[in-house]
Amino acid sequence: MTTTTSDTVATQPPSSERRPLMTGTALLMMNLGFFGVQFSFGLTQSAVNPLFLLIGADPEQLPILNLAGPVTGLIIQPLIGAISDRTWHPRWGRRRPFIVSGAILCAIILFLFPFVGVLWLGVICFWLLDAGNNTSMEPYRAFISDRLPKSQLARGFLTQSMFTGAGAVLANVSLFALQKVEPLQGTAGNGVPYWMFACFMIGTFCILLTVLTAMARTKELKPTDEEIAEMRAAPKGVGPAVREIADAVRAMPVAMHKIGVVFAFQWYAMFIYWQFLAVSLGETVFGSSPETGGQAWDDAIAWSGLANGAYNFVTMISALFLVGFAQRIGAKRVHAIALGLAALSLVWLARIDNQWLTLVPMIGVGIFWASAVGVPYLMVASMVPAKRTGVYMGILNMMIVVPMLVQTVTFGWIYEHLLDSSGANAITLAGALLGLGAIAMLWVNPPDEQDESPIVPLGGKRSITVYDRVVVGSDGTPTSLYAVDRAAEVAQAAQARLIVVTAYRTGAASAQPAEGVHRDLYGMDTAREALDKSVTGLTRERARYIEQRLVEGDPAQALLDTVGNNPANLIVVGNRGLGASHGALLGSVPAGVVRNAVCDVLVVQTSALDEERVMGEETFEPRPADREPDAQ
Repeated sequence: MTTTTSDTVATQPPSSERRPLMTGTALLMMNLGFFGVQFSFGLTQSAVNPLFLLIGADPEQLPILNLAGPVTGLIIQPLIGAISDRTWHPRWGRRRPFIVSGAILCAIILFLFPFVGVLWLGVICFWLLDAGNNTSMEPYRAFISDRLPKSQLARGFLTQSMFTGAGAVLANVSLFALQKVEPLQGTAGNGVPYWMFACFMIGTFCILLTVLTAMARTKELKPTDEEIAEMRAAPKGVGPAVREIADAVRAMPVAMHKIGVVFAFQWYAMFIYWQFLAVSLGETVFGSSPETGGQAWDDAIAWSGLANGAYNFVTMISALFLVGFAQRIGAKRVHAIALGLAALSLVWLARIDNQWLTLVPMIGVGIFWASAVGVPYLMVASMVPAKRTGVYMGILNMMIVVPMLVQTVTFGWIYEHLLDSSGANAITLAGALLGLGAIAMLWVNPPDEQDESPIVPLGGKRSITVYDRVVVGSDGTPTSLYAVDRAAEVAQAAQARLIVVTAYRTGAASAQPAEGVHRDLYGMDTAREALDKSVTGLTRERARYIEQRLVEGDPAQALLDTVGNNPANLIVVGNRGLGASHGALLGSVPAGVVRNAVCDVLVVQTSALDEERVMGEETFEPRPADREPDAQ
C-alpha cells in the first residue's frame, strides 16, 4: 500500500459556492431595473401596433411589421449571452455593461418613436427598440443567476416576475389614463395623439432611472482567478460565440427540449394576442376598427392598454405564490394549469361585448404570464452549468422567438383568408393554441433523475423517498443552524416532516464545561429563543411539514426519543458543536446519537465555521446561510 502526503494548498472556491445570501431589500434593488425594461417591453406590446395603424399600416400587415421582435431576439439574445459569459471587467463586471447599454438604446428610441410619421421609419425604430430590449433582458436574467445562491434563485426569478408585471402595469395603464387627460387629446401632425407621446416620455424616464439605479447599487461577484483566466483564454468575437451556442444546444438538457415543444404553441399564441387585442376589442365592444378610426377606435386602443395592465397586475400578485405551488406539485404541472387558464380566458374574451367584463379573463392571462416569465427561467437556471447561464438563457429565448418568427411570416395570410380578417377570431385561435400548449405540457414525460431540478421539481421522481421524518437538534448557534438548513434540504427532497428539537436544562448554568462537552441551554425562555431562531426562514417553501419541539433534558437523548424506534426516520447532527475539543471528529452530542440511534444519522460537517469568533458573541447569530460564504 502506498501512502501519499501533500501540503494543504489554499484555493478559491468556485463562484457558485461563494455567493452570499442577499437581504430582501438588496434583492428588490437588484431587480428594480427590470421594472424599466418591462415598461419598455410593455409599450412594444400595447402601443407600437396601434401606433403603426395610426401612421398608415393595415391590420393584415401587423404580423410582418412585428418581425423585429423575433429576429432581434433570435440573433441578439444568444449572442449577447455567449459573449457576456466570456466577459469580465474589474470595474464594470460581466453583465452590467450589456444591461446598461441596452437600456440607453431603449431610452433614445422611446423618446424618438412618437415623432415618427412614416411607416418605414417607424419599423426601423421598432427594430432598434427591440434590439435594446433584448440586449438588456437576457443578461439581466443571467445576472440574477450569477448573483444569487441556489437557495434564493426561486425568490430572485419570481421577484423579477413581479417587476415584470409592475412595469407592464404602468405602461399599459398609462395608455388608458393619459388618453383621458384633456390637454393631451390633440393630435400631432403625424397623426399620433399627444397622450401617446406622454406614454413614451414616461418610458424613457423609467428605464433610465431604474436600470441605472439598480446597476449602480448592485455589484457583481468577482470570478475566481481560474475563471478569469479561462475567460481570457477563450476566443473572442462572433464566430466563437456562434460555436459556443451550437455546442450548448448539443449538450442541452432533455428538459429544455421539452420546454421548447410547449413554447412553440405558447409564443405563437401570445404574439397573436398582442397584435390583435385592440382589433378584437374594437369589433366586439366598441364597434370600431382601424379603418373607421375616430374616438371609438381610440377608446379601443386605450381599453386594450387597461386590459393588458390588468393582467400584468395579476401577474405581479400571483408571482408571489407560484414558486410555492411549483415546489409542491412540480413546475410542469403549474405551467400546464396556467396555460389552460389562459386558453379558457382568451376564448371567452373573444365573445364578450361588455367592456368591464373583458377585464375578468385577464385574471387567467395574468396567472399564465407570471408563470411564463418566471418558472421556465427558474427551471433552466437550475439545470445548466453556472458558467454557461448566459448562453442557455439566450437559447431559451430562441425557443421563444422562433414561434414568433413563424407567426409573423404566416399569420397575415391566415388572418385574411382563414379568419375572415376578424380580430375576435384571431384571439379565439390564440386561446386554442394555448390549450394545445397545456396538453403538450402534460404529455411531456417527466425528466430523468439527472435532469431533475434541485431548486424546483420539474415533475420527475425524487431520489430520496425513504424517510418519514427528519429530526434535527438546534441550540441557536451557527453550527446548529447550519445543520438545520441541511436537514431542511433533505426533508424537502424527501417530502418528509421536519422536526426541529431544542433541549434545555432547568436551573442556573453550571461552571464552564470541560473541553469537548456540549454547552447546554438553561431555562425555557432561552431555549424558546433558540428554537425561534432555528425555524426562521423554514417556510413551507423550504420544507413541507415543520414541527417544533422544546424538550427538557439531555440534547442527544431528546433527539433519540423523538425518532423512537422507527428506522424510517433520519437524525441530522453537526459533527462538532460549540465547545467541542479541537481535532475531535465528533462532539459529545453527535457521538451519543451515532452510538445509540436505530435509524440513519446524517453528520453535517460544521467544523469549518469560524468557531472562535462565534464563541465570543453573547447573542445568537443568524444562520450561516445569511453570512458570507467564507464563514461557512
